[in-house]
Amino acid sequence: MIRVEYPDLSKLTAEQREQFDRVPIQLTHMLLHCPVKTVRFFIDFALSFRSGNLEPKIREGVILRMASLCGSAYELSHHRPAAELAGLSVQEIEAITSLKPSGLNPELGVMIQLVEDCFHNGEASDSTLAKLSSLCSTEEIAEATLLAGLYQMLACFLKTMGVGMDPQPLDWKEVDRHPIT
Repeated sequence: MIRVEYPDLSKLTAEQREQFDRVPIQLTHMLLHCPVKTVRFFIDFALSFRSGNLEPKIREGVILRMASLCGSAYELSHHRPAAELAGLSVQEIEAITSLKPSGLNPELGVMIQLVEDCFHNGEASDSTLAKLSSLCSTEEIAEATLLAGLYQMLACFLKTMGVGMDPQPLDWKEVDRHPIT
């Protein structure tokens, strides 16, 4: 349910139109209520994770778990296809998005626990951090923590503003063809 009206596309400035055209989805449309600089930086920040330290399967697992915990159908609709593209199996995706994830490889499983900890406690527990440290680099832990927080914040924005579902998910191959500005 739309809670806030979208900006009128016919009245966008050239700078707003440029940002919308980069990622032409309902989320970007609603983000255009924010200053153009904020929208550009937000999109750049979000897309920067696509070429970060995390293996694509781990990145998408973190996103799917946070989206599941937040009840964000919008995020799930765009990131299930991204997860498949990243190489997660249908069974892994179902496990990650289930109430009690299980049967995942150790690295993905502990990353899912990181997301759980951050969602429920605002930080990783000492035991989760110890397990992460034995399987992942500090850079991967830092990036996964930021990624989890980004998608929790995004779920809040989507729900608060009432961003509607897109008719189809993003074409991630197309998104990856365009460099961050």
